[in-house]
Amino acid sequence: MKLHNVQKIDFEGPNLVLAVDGQVYRIDLASVSERLARAGNTARRSYSISPSGYGIHWPEVDEDLTIDGLIGWQPKTDETNSLLKEKPGGKASLYQHLRRVIEHVQTTQGQFCELMENGLKTMPIPFFGDIEEAEILTIGVNPAAGEFKNRNWPESEATAEYLEPRLRNYFLSDPPYPDPYTWFLPWEKSLDILNDCSRRRVTAAHLDLSPRATRAMSNLPVEAFLKMVKADLEIFFETLLFCKHAKVLLLAGSVPSVNPSVNKKYQDLNEFLRDSSPSFGFELKGPEGSQPNRGKGSTCRDMLISQKLDRQLPVFFFSHSPSHQNKEDVVCLVERRKVDICRYLNDL
Repeated sequence: MKLHNVQKIDFEGPNLVLAVDGQVYRIDLASVSERLARAGNTARRSYSISPSGYGIHWPEVDEDLTIDGLIGWQPKTDETNSLLKEKPGGKASLYQHLRRVIEHVQTTQGQFCELMENGLKTMPIPFFGDIEEAEILTIGVNPAAGEFKNRNWPESEATAEYLEPRLRNYFLSDPPYPDPYTWFLPWEKSLDILNDCSRRRVTAAHLDLSPRATRAMSNLPVEAFLKMVKADLEIFFETLLFCKHAKVLLLAGSVPSVNPSVNKKYQDLNEFLRDSSPSFGFELKGPEGSQPNRGKGSTCRDMLISQKLDRQLPVFFFSHSPSHQNKEDVVCLVERRKVDICRYLNDL
């Protein structure tokens, strides 16, 4: 028998925020568990909920609490709508989305430890830049570990309150944040080309399929890396829904391939999304009768379609990525398609 429907568990400072049976409760941790009150964020967020909804178990803290015991004497808050029902589109909901991203990564990170760089403190990054205003979205696979080396990232645990302004203002380079990571330089040159073509300054931001910074893709076990990316794709598509002003998506590069029918080491990023997106209510579809454009130096145009979007998004793929040995290659490919891209930027 299902005793309770536990919809969300979150932590804000000294408080446990618990969404149960359609209601939200804010509970002072010290009043219910000294162990949880003293524990770090990682230990707090490592928990399991009993199948019946009877209680919650924290293995790293060695703590068990019943739902009835937690909510029995707690007043309900007025936060139910914002925590359980809010739709993407506002600043508050983006904070909540980042909290979900942080919780998702923290609760699953143990599965992907072999992919991470030993001793490097990282934070989940689902996007770079002001995604709610951006007209162009560049898409990559996952953040580089180099982002977290000598770039003023704190040693503390990730919070939405810290990540939201830092990620939103990433390309503004205002103190105390450094200039954008060098990986973005080819994209910046490509955007200059599009600015000249469209005869106006367009806004841009970057999304990754996975928010986790790993070691270099070429040095990772393929199946484990793909498992991580697929585990995080739901986060990517949820993040995309916040991009209300996006007109064009630019994809570049590839992911490792384990498909024996594919006679190559890597699968182009657009092909990977064509295969994966239907599971999340999206479809990446090429022009009628078009064939996949394979090989280095290739480009193609698709459309991203979903009932979750209020429009279709044109997707331009470039086989070279900013991480390619010759970083100017992606710039040359964008130059080749600039007129087509600017047609969509100018709503022609």
